[in-house]
Amino acid sequence: MVAKSLKEPAQVFSETLVNGPNEISSSDPALVLSTRPGSRLLLDAHDKPRRILSAHWNSSLITVSMRGFVESLGMPNLVLQHNLRRPTAPTQESVDDACILHAGDTSVVVLAHAREEKQISYLTFQTSRGTNFRVVNRPWNTTKKGGASVVSTMLQPLMFTSGGHDHAVHIWKISPDFMGVSSTLLAIKHTSVIQSLLPIRDTSHKLISAGADCSVHLWDLSPERVVHTFKTSNSPYHAHKTESPFCTLLEVGHRDLQFELRDHRMVPEHPAERFGFFTTELHGRFIKGDTWSHFFASGSRNGSVRLWDLRNVREQLASVSCFSNDQVVQVLKTESDLLAFSKRGDVMTLNHK
Repeated sequence: MVAKSLKEPAQVFSETLVNGPNEISSSDPALVLSTRPGSRLLLDAHDKPRRILSAHWNSSLITVSMRGFVESLGMPNLVLQHNLRRPTAPTQESVDDACILHAGDTSVVVLAHAREEKQISYLTFQTSRGTNFRVVNRPWNTTKKGGASVVSTMLQPLMFTSGGHDHAVHIWKISPDFMGVSSTLLAIKHTSVIQSLLPIRDTSHKLISAGADCSVHLWDLSPERVVHTFKTSNSPYHAHKTESPFCTLLEVGHRDLQFELRDHRMVPEHPAERFGFFTTELHGRFIKGDTWSHFFASGSRNGSVRLWDLRNVREQLASVSCFSNDQVVQVLKTESDLLAFSKRGDVMTLNHK
């Protein structure tokens, strides 16, 4: 199946809508479905993929499900390598997010649980030594809803960050022997659940926090303070890095113009370039796209993957239908392919030209 290329001008200065009624086909598509047979993740009944992670050191993928199952898949055929974790009480796991850290030949998968007790857990594994699983009691504001909502790998070794349903953001440090962790609460003020955390380095190391309160804060790790805050047009689900360390791509809760490119340097103006496509339903925070180089690929509730060139978002490069009756919950760029994962666990490979 060949992708469709969509080219329509922006309707207003900094807002671009595509996927209108008139689509123009191209003889040189930017996306094509691979001839490689599709595959499916092994999921229990009522389970669903929560996050797919790249284990760069051994060219494998780590899959984390909502009910806490963790598996490694070999590339490029996505063959099951190891069952890294099979929880004894899957219905109590409630995994909202996951991230992965690497230290030499050891990988650490961190899980964020939307529950009051044991809100953070982490799994360490090596190919020669098996796995070790630990749970952590995350400090939280008991006057608010409990649970960790998001985790993200920091740029510093053995460090990650977490956000919660209690509006709090922590930075965590894992000990060199992987046996313990310590946390620091950051003075970042949100009034709703934290939905995305993104470490960046522009002129210094910073952490971007995005909450359902439509606030995005930039926390500078050196002076330990918020150095910039801006509001999004609606609830931001995900923040992605771009080629420029001064610009961030945000996935936002809209039925059109779902994406915002933000330049952190332009203050107090509103340097947002908004673009997107028409859809009848909001994406929600469990549908996530991916960026690489100057490209961005997004999933959708109708089973399509769309590709954008961030240097010119007035033109959508391509759209390809991957699943006819299912959502694309995550798009992931690997070294050689672009992978689309459905809510039921189906996987399709796309070739990017």
